[in-house]
Amino acid sequence: MKIHNYNVLLAEDNPVNQYVGRTMMEAFGCRVDVASNGSEVLDRMESTRYDIVFMDCEMPVMDGLEATRLIRQREKQQRKPMAAIVALTAHGADEDRSRCLEAGMDDYLGKPFRMLDLSRLMEKWHVRISVRDSVASCQGFQSDSGPPENVTENYLDRNSLDNIRSLGPNGPRMLSTVISIYLNDSPILLDRLSEIFDAVDVEGMARVAHSLKSTSARLGATALATMCRQLEDIARGNSIDGAGTLISQIRLEYGKVKEALMREIQKGF
Repeated sequence: MKIHNYNVLLAEDNPVNQYVGRTMMEAFGCRVDVASNGSEVLDRMESTRYDIVFMDCEMPVMDGLEATRLIRQREKQQRKPMAAIVALTAHGADEDRSRCLEAGMDDYLGKPFRMLDLSRLMEKWHVRISVRDSVASCQGFQSDSGPPENVTENYLDRNSLDNIRSLGPNGPRMLSTVISIYLNDSPILLDRLSEIFDAVDVEGMARVAHSLKSTSARLGATALATMCRQLEDIARGNSIDGAGTLISQIRLEYGKVKEALMREIQKGF
């Protein structure tokens, strides 16, 4: 079992679910605090920084959706790094998941979840949390810094690639085509981001960041998609503060993603 030394907040009002969830998370090496409603979540997050917040959607006093909206609003106002918020929902319908994402949540985990489900989610967020911390602490970034020597498949979510690959007999060919389109279009979007930043065009920045976020997420470049979302949020807040550094980080991350996708092509489908 892989150990994840995360600071975790479990927002859950059911005592049994609290105990089971906390025990499972602690088994992965996490430090776990528990909140019974959205109001308690806000209070805890005021004084403690959490790597992941597991947010039950239906709680008394304040539900998880409203709590998430207020968290995102406060993060923008206080210019704090965005916490990873994972919805805990017993409903698996697309419309319920959409409500969670629209409220500002980043991911979702169906209840009741198993150790394997939790393990997969923790692993998926490992790279994203590392990138978020890097972005938050990066102040003297040099734009000509090269990527690290060890570029691994951790830059891609294998499930996203496999989802495309499994779309019938033409799935592998479709994946190859999608990757080619992405590698052709993304440098154009990156250049456009730099131009828009220089022109202080926040609306244009939000549009381009959103486009790059969506296509990156589709191919499993989750860390890159998270950074693009952060840039989009900055722009939608009618600001460019921190955008220059973030764009440089996005360029660096894209270089790693490009190498990983090129290896996918070289391996064949």
